[in-house]
Amino acid sequence: MGFGRSWSGSSHRLTLLLAGVLLIPALTLVGLGLALLQQDRELSAQRAAERREAAVAGVARALEESVAATEDLLSAGSIPEGALRITVTPAGIRADPRGRALWTPVLTDSTEADSQPFAEAERLEFRGSEQKASLLYEQMAGSPRESVRAGALLRLARVYRRTRQVPAALGTYRRLAVIDAVSIDGTPASLLARRERCRLLAEAGRREQLKQEAAALRHDLASGRWTLDHIAWLLAAEDVGRLEGSPLKPTPEQQAFAELQEWLWQEVQRAGVAGFPSSGRRAVYAGDMVITLLWRGASDRVEALAVAPSLVGSWAERASAAVRQVDARLSLTDSSGHILFGSSTSSRQGTVRRTSDETRLPWTLTLTPGDGVREPEELRVRRQLLSAGLVAVVMLLGTGSFLLWRLVQRELAVARLQTDFVSAVSHEFRTPLTSLGHFTELLQEGDEPSPSERQAFYSALARNTKRLRRLVESLLDFARMEAGRRPYDLRTMDAGSLAAQVVEEFRKEAEPHGFTVNLDVAAPAVHWVEADPAALTHALWNLLDNATKYSGDARTVWVTVKSLPQGTAISVRDEGAGIPPREQKQIFRKFVRGEQARRLRVEGTGIGLAIVSHIVRAHGGKVTVESAPGRGSTFTIILPKGRNQEPGVGSQGPDAAPIPES
Repeated sequence: MGFGRSWSGSSHRLTLLLAGVLLIPALTLVGLGLALLQQDRELSAQRAAERREAAVAGVARALEESVAATEDLLSAGSIPEGALRITVTPAGIRADPRGRALWTPVLTDSTEADSQPFAEAERLEFRGSEQKASLLYEQMAGSPRESVRAGALLRLARVYRRTRQVPAALGTYRRLAVIDAVSIDGTPASLLARRERCRLLAEAGRREQLKQEAAALRHDLASGRWTLDHIAWLLAAEDVGRLEGSPLKPTPEQQAFAELQEWLWQEVQRAGVAGFPSSGRRAVYAGDMVITLLWRGASDRVEALAVAPSLVGSWAERASAAVRQVDARLSLTDSSGHILFGSSTSSRQGTVRRTSDETRLPWTLTLTPGDGVREPEELRVRRQLLSAGLVAVVMLLGTGSFLLWRLVQRELAVARLQTDFVSAVSHEFRTPLTSLGHFTELLQEGDEPSPSERQAFYSALARNTKRLRRLVESLLDFARMEAGRRPYDLRTMDAGSLAAQVVEEFRKEAEPHGFTVNLDVAAPAVHWVEADPAALTHALWNLLDNATKYSGDARTVWVTVKSLPQGTAISVRDEGAGIPPREQKQIFRKFVRGEQARRLRVEGTGIGLAIVSHIVRAHGGKVTVESAPGRGSTFTIILPKGRNQEPGVGSQGPDAAPIPES
């Protein structure tokens, strides 16, 4: 047992040594490979960052071109959709084109109607002389001065309403509705006429006309026909909303442009036209959006261009071709972080940001890497090749290490088996030699043994001599089998007769030890096989010997000969300790002894079943085992059937197959 532990310790030490020798270069190789991959990854990230830097620089150049081209429109030129030209002077502010800003912070270019020419007519009107007053108003309505005509028409319509002349009043308001350049109490005369006409239609119950008139008024208010301040526009929009039943609200862009005008007017008023910066670019947050303001100043005016996010977005889309090539997202924000183009600008690794101070643009440019950042094909292929090469080398090294470890373990196992075999053979030789030496010493003693004692001595000497010869011949025979030099003399013979002969001879050795060997030859009486009598006898003898060795307390062994569809079967069954399933294939290998052999301390060389397997395979047959721990074992030799022969004609009877002394 100590020798086995020594072998086990050597195996563990060799395994650890092999693992250490292979593990160090393997870990070094893996570490170098990972470092190379990390270096390649960092290089790829650096190149991607450089591409994003180049992309954001290209975007800045493209946006600069768009802004510069738009600045050329400050003084003259067609204003694109999404932009508003604003002119600020000490006298007021003007926006172009109309309709993009619905109100103004200060009213200009409007003539207020004078009430002085209508004093006499109003005196007659309020004294109840409506007819005389209406004649005077009608005369003044033909005045070449628009301010007089507007005042006269408004008062004439009032007289008609008081005298319930609805058609005449509606006609008068229609005449007044074409005068846009005159204001009455701060409200354009035409707007005042349209509102009063709607009220009169509502009072008269003319629903269809009211619907049409209110819709036209809504359209004109929404398109910026009149220059109004914020309060006037809200009051007019409230009237329209009440008449139509749905509120009138400016679009977000109109709201933003109107608020921007108010902001710009306040800034110019604070600094003065002359003190306002001569030029500039700025992003202003107005009306829940970022408006881009471009301006140039002179001594008497400030020319500005307000650009909505929709127009800036079209510039950014054109400039984003380079951004899409690097799989990134472009965002434009003002100094406070309000977004006017793009999506979230949350910082992440690889984000590139350029402020307005760096680009001279009115926005901050942010380039954010996409979720699936694409790397160049060259880098991707190289990384894949590196990864595949590293995996292949690691797998090759691992596979080679495993195979080498298996080979070393197998060689160590063979060495252990050979050591156990030498030990077992030595023990097998020692037992009969000890007996021979003992009986020889007894015969050399001076006392003459009696005839019966002498006969017992001779029988013991014969048994041990036969045992030694059988052991030596088994070893030599096994060596010839392993080398492929074992000749076989195949003859047609009766397997049942051979089994009977072997059982009869084996009983002589087994019965003194209390064993009973039963033989059962099934019908037909003759089972022909092609076999070498000596070799088959050797195989059957080994099975019987194993059955008695491993029977334990059981003392009966059964031998059965019968015919099967695939051949003739010779079975040897015992009621011994049995064989675990995991050992049932291994026990036919040379030098292998099962767990029960070690537990029960059964003597043996470990080549008995290997010899059986060699012999049976040489005959073209097979040997099987059926066993379970504690239920005994059944070994079966299955040989191909031989051709039938008549008794005495070439048949090999028992005398033709003597028991070999092996």
